[in-house]
Amino acid sequence: MGVIQRFERRLEGMVEGAFARAFKSELQPVEVASAVQREMDDRAAIVAPGRTLVPNDFVVEISQQDGQRLQVYADSLSQELANLAREYAKEQGYSFVGPVRVRFENAGDLTTGMFRIRSGVIRGSTVEGGEIRRPVSDVPQGGRGGAFGGHPRLLVTTAVEGSDTTQRTYEINTPVTLLGRGTDCDLRLVDPGVSRHHAEIRVEGPEIVLVDLGSTNGSFVNGQPIRRVTLVDGSRVTMGRTTLVFRRDRE
Repeated sequence: MGVIQRFERRLEGMVEGAFARAFKSELQPVEVASAVQREMDDRAAIVAPGRTLVPNDFVVEISQQDGQRLQVYADSLSQELANLAREYAKEQGYSFVGPVRVRFENAGDLTTGMFRIRSGVIRGSTVEGGEIRRPVSDVPQGGRGGAFGGHPRLLVTTAVEGSDTTQRTYEINTPVTLLGRGTDCDLRLVDPGVSRHHAEIRVEGPEIVLVDLGSTNGSFVNGQPIRRVTLVDGSRVTMGRTTLVFRRDRE
């Protein structure tokens, strides 16, 4: 089964068909998915022997009418398109330098059923030596900062020689946050004990859930091995030699 066929199969299971009914216009998710693949192919650049770099940040511009129709399903579709891009990159041997993000924007010059895609190469945030490095360009315009109640975030505590410990904060502002050693992760952990795609933090209604993705060395919360657990304020998440503390304010 090809990448597009798997994408279609996942769409079929969304919201018991309500997702499909939202697309009574000519705008079809499969056409958008195919366009994402073409964008990757067209902009692929060989940067080293055996390494071909492709865009990882995609903006799908659609008409205002389609934007209103899509609003309820935009997060789910964006996540599925990002999954498709990762699968296609793996199949083609492409590389990313940052997390794969797909988002929708309304464009006043487009009519119903029309769309266009623009893309870019944007590096992600990295935890290395206890520090979080986040390039300024890593925050795309129109992001969803502060979209979730209680200001969910991860804290990285660093002991600096000759001074007090310092903390760095990573905001959780997307429905799914991929954690791991791979360069396509939302938060990259440079740690040999961490798998390439180690775990996900998922926003599920009012809950923030940590899901281990079958990592080699496992994920631990407050010292206990987990497969899936709801995080609460103060939960200590350990992956390899990296420890992150989950914080969430009272709503």
